[in-house]
Amino acid sequence: MIKYLSAVLISFNICAKDLDDFSKLIEKMNSAQGNFIQKVIDQNSILVQEDSGTFSFKKPNFFRWRYKEPYESQIISDGELLYLYDPDLKQVIISSLDKLGGISPAMLLVSGDISNSFDLNYVKNIESKNWFQATPKDKLLTTFKSVLINFEADKIKEMRVLDNFNRTTIIIFKNLVVNNKINDEFFLFNTPENVEVIKN
Repeated sequence: MIKYLSAVLISFNICAKDLDDFSKLIEKMNSAQGNFIQKVIDQNSILVQEDSGTFSFKKPNFFRWRYKEPYESQIISDGELLYLYDPDLKQVIISSLDKLGGISPAMLLVSGDISNSFDLNYVKNIESKNWFQATPKDKLLTTFKSVLINFEADKIKEMRVLDNFNRTTIIIFKNLVVNNKINDEFFLFNTPENVEVIKN
């Protein structure tokens, strides 16, 4: 759902208080809007893709992820259905969230309870930053190995997703606005004319 990345974990220090802090930070972030820069790094540390755009999310399970550069596309969840929209292909793929069944990094932001799907660790001293690491409990339901999350001034700053091919997707969040009121209607997708609809 969100593209992926690779990171070297340098020093692990698991602390109950730190994990409690992570839960509190996530729990009080009921909605967020802003910009993002996304980079995909391969297993040889070579940049293979870079994108940018805007995002919005609201608990539980509402989000709108819009890629603007270099190509436009959107990933939208209205709480029940997931829409993958490609305007260049004039195509939208619609799936039921219930039927998708897998675990994605986005769940860390929009899910009401992440403890059922992830194990959490506190990780210190990666590029002079402290991180939280989320590892999927069921490896068969995922396409990634782990997610690193960094907060700055109680706001999410960066995510790094290590996928099953040892690629790393780095997502840097900018201009973040937290807990603004966002109506559910903002996450509805209205299919444009002359667009092919594929239902899973």
